[in-house]
Amino acid sequence: MVTLGDLFDNVGDKASIAVMRAPAPGQRTGVDGDWLAHVALINGVSWHPRGLFEEATIERAGVPVSREQVMAALTTALTNRGAPAEFQIETDGRQQQLVIPVGANPELLVRDLYYNRTDQHFTATVAVPQDGVEVARMMVSGKLVSTVQMPVLNRALARGDVIAAADIAYVKMRETEVRANLVTDPGQLVGMTTKQGLRAGQLIQASDLQKPLAVVRGALVTMVLSHGGMQLSAQGRAIDQGSLGEVIRVSNTHSNLTVEATIDGTNHVRVSLGGPVALAN
Repeated sequence: MVTLGDLFDNVGDKASIAVMRAPAPGQRTGVDGDWLAHVALINGVSWHPRGLFEEATIERAGVPVSREQVMAALTTALTNRGAPAEFQIETDGRQQQLVIPVGANPELLVRDLYYNRTDQHFTATVAVPQDGVEVARMMVSGKLVSTVQMPVLNRALARGDVIAAADIAYVKMRETEVRANLVTDPGQLVGMTTKQGLRAGQLIQASDLQKPLAVVRGALVTMVLSHGGMQLSAQGRAIDQGSLGEVIRVSNTHSNLTVEATIDGTNHVRVSLGGPVALAN
């Protein structure tokens, strides 16, 4: 409430007399000289306007509640009503600022919540109760948008770097914006190498990655042929490059014959009697 002491000086024990409702926290209101003269007269205060345009502005201090606090309260309330596991809130139009009195406890209460699971729209009142009285409140309406946690890099990587679990962070993204070629499972990143330099925070495409090369083109490799209890080995040179489990062509450095072999280790390939094709180099 606005008191005589807020409007006039030297009113003694009449200072605490309430004369009007205070504006909302963070708001202001104006009163003209006629109204002030009337209030002074009925309360026995000696005061007269000094001119025709005498007026006063009454402003109430307030502390704004952040949008993040409001969204957190709404998220909790909507989750308790059966909202999707991952979502973000889009409010209708420009959201008004919730301002509370100085010294008030900014504990938010969401009431009168209506949530339609079919179209994901909602309406609610966000209030700030204090000693059983709502000192501030506002209406909020909007809709829920389903989101997913997308893995991204938390640091820049150069071409050929191996991605470790410690290199992965997460960003929230609209489910409808996730393209088919984006990697959504962090398990598909760990242990892979980059085909090109990637920025921190960048969404990763499957085409940006490859398995670590176990054999590079032109490298000397050990060729092993196993048959029954017998094992033969020879030296070869890789014509192709590849990762573990991939089949590449290898040229025998002694006979110059080319065979197909499966990579089973670093610079190590396995030749099978049933699978490889021997070719004249």
